[in-house]
Amino acid sequence: MPWPVTPPPKPVGAPITAPAKRDFSKELDLPQPEVERDIRVQVTAVTATTIGAGMAGRLVQFPLKDGDRFKQGQVLARFDCAAQDGALARARAGQEKRRKVFEIQEKQRQLGTNSALEFEVAAAEAREAGAEVAAAQAMAGRCVIAAPFPGRVAAVMAREYQHVPEGAPLLEILSDRDLELEMMVPSRWLAWLKIGVRFEIAVDETGRTYPATLARMSGKVDAVSQSIKVYGRVVGAADDLLPGMSGRALFKPPS
Repeated sequence: MPWPVTPPPKPVGAPITAPAKRDFSKELDLPQPEVERDIRVQVTAVTATTIGAGMAGRLVQFPLKDGDRFKQGQVLARFDCAAQDGALARARAGQEKRRKVFEIQEKQRQLGTNSALEFEVAAAEAREAGAEVAAAQAMAGRCVIAAPFPGRVAAVMAREYQHVPEGAPLLEILSDRDLELEMMVPSRWLAWLKIGVRFEIAVDETGRTYPATLARMSGKVDAVSQSIKVYGRVVGAADDLLPGMSGRALFKPPS
């Protein structure tokens, strides 16, 4: 008869391991060290405006198209101004007539052959004629619209030979050489974010990275999102950047 086989003894318990460390800072919602992060940024034009019609009339010169560049003082639009030119010529003729009458009255005044009233009336009429010329010149000056700064056409809202009312928008223009960077950053960054801080922007449309510096900050913090709008400028030449492009602003907060 075989002897019974005794089974091996069972282990008393599982091996003892050290307990995992707990991060009490997260449980207590303590501030974590800031890490590098990216912020969405948009390229905008500092100088931009909509050119409106200074008068009601027909456009006889409207040469620029969307995307065209222009110089400061270049003609952007010219209206048919036959009536305004005629009014100016008439005002100048009236001024010349009254100037001669005043000169005669002035000579007679020196000789004492006219009255003080006649001299004063002639002087007043001469001044009135000058005011009429100035008003006619102002009306004629509204016939031509010149570029207030060098830049580029962003949109065209009229066509050559079109009759437009006074104040109608004609062109959207901007300076594509005076660009600014707009972005929203966490308001807690104000503890270290100062004017002049250097950072980089990675632009989606060009696939390039550009150095930039912080230029100014908004005057208030958005209490809902706990963020603040800040503005930057690209350092150096960036001829391939255009208003409306966007990308990421890469900041490196201090530890």
